[in-house]
Amino acid sequence: MLGGIFLGRNGPDHLSFALLIAAMVLSFIPWPYMFIICIALTLLAVGRMFSKNIEQRRKENLVLLRLVNNAKSWYYRISARRQQAKQYRIFKCPQCGQKLRVPRGKGKVSIKCSKCGNKFLRTT
Repeated sequence: MLGGIFLGRNGPDHLSFALLIAAMVLSFIPWPYMFIICIALTLLAVGRMFSKNIEQRRKENLVLLRLVNNAKSWYYRISARRQQAKQYRIFKCPQCGQKLRVPRGKGKVSIKCSKCGNKFLRTT
């Protein structure tokens, strides 16, 4: 059914849905001008759906998807770092700045940098 309405048009995409969801969420804020912002977001989303400039709309949608993927990968990196912090200590090589992971609870250990070959002592 939607194929006939959006034939030759951009149609709904991630950015359009994000704009509609933002409009719905913002509609609950009791600020006098929020109604105008919600209508503007809704009109923007609908305008994007019926746009014939498909290539430009895809580029705009790709920007949103990249932002979302960057946020996801940042979150997963932080989560992995937290989980590893229980088992490992992270040290930076004083010579080149390379991050090195050493098991916790080993006492005083000699660490050799895998990047530059520098050796240094640290307590885990």
